[in-house]
Amino acid sequence: MRRLLLLALLCAACNKDRAAPDSTTPSLVESHGPEPLLLRVPRGGGTGRIYRYPKLDSTVWTVDEAPAIDRVLAFDADAGSIAVVDSKGYAGRLDLRETDVTKAARTKLTSLSSANGSDIYGINPKGEIIRLNPNGSDWKFKPPVPARTVFAQPNGELIVTGNKGAQTLLWKVRPPDEVVQDSAVLPLSGRGVRTQVGDRVYFTVDSGLVGIKVKDLSPVGAIKLANRVSALAPTPSGDRLYVAMAGDSGLSVVDRYTESAKTSIELPQPPSELRMDALGRYLLARIPKADSAWVIAIGDNRLVGAVATRWETDLPAVTPDGMLALLGGKDVSLVDPEKFKVKSTVTGGAKDFWYFFAWDGFRPRPQGLDQPVTFPSDSLQRDSLSASSTPSGPGASLPPPSVRDTSRAPATAVTPSPGFTVSFAALLSEEKAQQIASTIKVNGNAAHVVSTTTAGSPIFRVVMGPFATRDEADKIGRAARHEYWIYEGSP
Repeated sequence: MRRLLLLALLCAACNKDRAAPDSTTPSLVESHGPEPLLLRVPRGGGTGRIYRYPKLDSTVWTVDEAPAIDRVLAFDADAGSIAVVDSKGYAGRLDLRETDVTKAARTKLTSLSSANGSDIYGINPKGEIIRLNPNGSDWKFKPPVPARTVFAQPNGELIVTGNKGAQTLLWKVRPPDEVVQDSAVLPLSGRGVRTQVGDRVYFTVDSGLVGIKVKDLSPVGAIKLANRVSALAPTPSGDRLYVAMAGDSGLSVVDRYTESAKTSIELPQPPSELRMDALGRYLLARIPKADSAWVIAIGDNRLVGAVATRWETDLPAVTPDGMLALLGGKDVSLVDPEKFKVKSTVTGGAKDFWYFFAWDGFRPRPQGLDQPVTFPSDSLQRDSLSASSTPSGPGASLPPPSVRDTSRAPATAVTPSPGFTVSFAALLSEEKAQQIASTIKVNGNAAHVVSTTTAGSPIFRVVMGPFATRDEADKIGRAARHEYWIYEGSP
């Protein structure tokens, strides 16, 4: 009986851990791995902020003069770069490490695409493929006929399409090479969409859909549909493709393994747009001519119901913890996707562009990562020549054994605390670090810049301290009115 009671308590604890986090309850367990974040930028441009979701009062990053964002292309977790398209159609980047905003190109490109958040691809007016790289190593590719679309793949390859007569031509290239690795010919096609894992690309044709394998551009078979495709959205794993058709209220579900639509979800009327949850839990279908959307549960292809929301390029969306972020006239509501119960309301949130992502770049770094590697001194190492000259053999005299007094154990040395340092920023530019440091003063004391080397690159940190206790350091950080974190040790 006691064992059964213990198992029941463990199960209850597991269920509690799986529950959605409550923003009002502080976590008692230290989190590891990427943390959920939310970028908010005014829809007309201005000061952009990143919050630790769901604590929307916990600003961890701020940048001035952010552009009005139309959509996000991709996020580079290694470089801390978000590739975006502004409201005027220009590509740009938000650099989270440098706290900077850059325009990737002054020329407007079409069919903008990025798979890693750093390399941005587009098509210039001549029909050439242009790569925009943050390091300045731009690249150009001229296909046999002017390009129409480009699909950046997670493995670094590109799928490029162009129309010629009644055909759509496909080419696969791998920058920076300009040699076509593979090519294919399809019937004249319309829009295309690639799976998130990057193994297939689907195109709309008159009779339905046609897919190709990215590996060798071989076709995977035509998928016949009753009507013209108006919208399509693949699941993150690419195992299913949801297809909306003009004049058909049924939402077709295409299975990638059978290459056929065996399931249909009946809706009151044909949706005008589809939006897939990044984690594949729910599908949102836009109701035409109305500020509302249908919610479909992906697990069992079930129509949950309809919710009121305006439809923009960012919202409605499914949050990291599975809530629906719905766009109202002035506010954004976080709603339970099954019961449609409002969990919280972000007052004035509708004026911002929202982007959910996950990253660990705002977490304090362990002190040991920024310490140089040390080795034992040469005096402790034995020289091979001196060792070989030591007498050996039967007649060799051995040194007398050392005698140690064990009558009293040596006193243990007490290591003083290294203190606690307040860190405000870690930048690659010393000039920017000095600019930030000049704006931070607390009780007449100004922040200063220290330099370290990480992975061969100089890092300039804006810090204050060290302070004797963590509480003292925390008071200084709060008084500075800047984002900060605290680590143990000297700057």
